[in-house]
Amino acid sequence: MGYRPRVLCRSIVARRALALLFVLGTTLLGLMWPSALQPAYALNVSLHVKPERRQEFLDCIRNNQQGTLETEELAKEYLFGEDVSLPNTFHFHEQYEGRDGFNAHAQSPHFAVWEKFAATDPFTKSPEVFFYAERRAPGEGKAECKGRYCLNVRMGIKPERRDEFLSCIANNQRGTLESEPLALEYVFGEDENVPNVFHFHEQYVDRKGFDAHTKTKHFAAWEAFVETDPFSQLPEVSFFQEVA
Repeated sequence: MGYRPRVLCRSIVARRALALLFVLGTTLLGLMWPSALQPAYALNVSLHVKPERRQEFLDCIRNNQQGTLETEELAKEYLFGEDVSLPNTFHFHEQYEGRDGFNAHAQSPHFAVWEKFAATDPFTKSPEVFFYAERRAPGEGKAECKGRYCLNVRMGIKPERRDEFLSCIANNQRGTLESEPLALEYVFGEDENVPNVFHFHEQYVDRKGFDAHTKTKHFAAWEAFVETDPFSQLPEVSFFQEVA
């Protein structure tokens, strides 16, 4: 009779100790993996605007951008620019803290204004929107600047080459951010709906920054990997200049 209560007592103490360890472990994990490094919910977008609707579009999208960045706590980035080769084609990169962040954005007053404009047939073709969870490299982000030279990329990888691809692209990402002074951002992630399709967003201070990137050892390693036929869908690359 006297034995079981002691076992029960020890069991309670053990459970409390485990609970404390769990809390401490979670706290330490949060310190080791700060929220800035956790995957962001991102989207890359392409919009093809009718020339006669260009100024209307720019006014509306700047209002959406301003409202997003100034009033939405879960919005992390909202950048857009014009394609360097195709006038009136615009590319976007947006980041939110989780899908809830994007859902909150989609319910905002400024997004409602954008939706109203989009319903007035301002496009020459349907918008292209791709959602993905970012894989962001550790390290502090670099200072932003105006007029950034950017690219959005989409590519499909053969399932059997997935691990090789992730290793190679992580090396390229790390080398870009750690050794290139003109590189501002390099993020990528897997499509929300299509396995082994990946989306990228890169930012450089200017075109010279991207040109310097293509002359690095880590980019050469990526190019060597490309030569081994790893793609199920060839890369689609959109270069664009940020609209200041």
